[in-house]
Amino acid sequence: MTLASGADPLAGTVGAVVAAAPQGPNNDTISPGLAGFVTVFLLALVVVLLMRSMVKHLRNVRYGPGPDGTGPAGSASAPPADPPPDEPKA
Repeated sequence: MTLASGADPLAGTVGAVVAAAPQGPNNDTISPGLAGFVTVFLLALVVVLLMRSMVKHLRNVRYGPGPDGTGPAGSASAPPADPPPDEPKA
């Protein structure tokens, strides 16, 4: 068994394997599929639920006096003060 000068015994085999290799998916038909749709749908649903919860909590916020004690933060008018409690009569 002798090799001719410059002949590679694997050259024919490598060429056949490379030619038989699949070309890969067509770039025009690739899509995220069901898993991608479900993931995006669930993320959108979570965002909507978080927004509704935030709006609900913001509606329940009671604004207290600002840092200078003259009313709600950012306003110049003082809120109506509660009258002092009556002292019990003995």
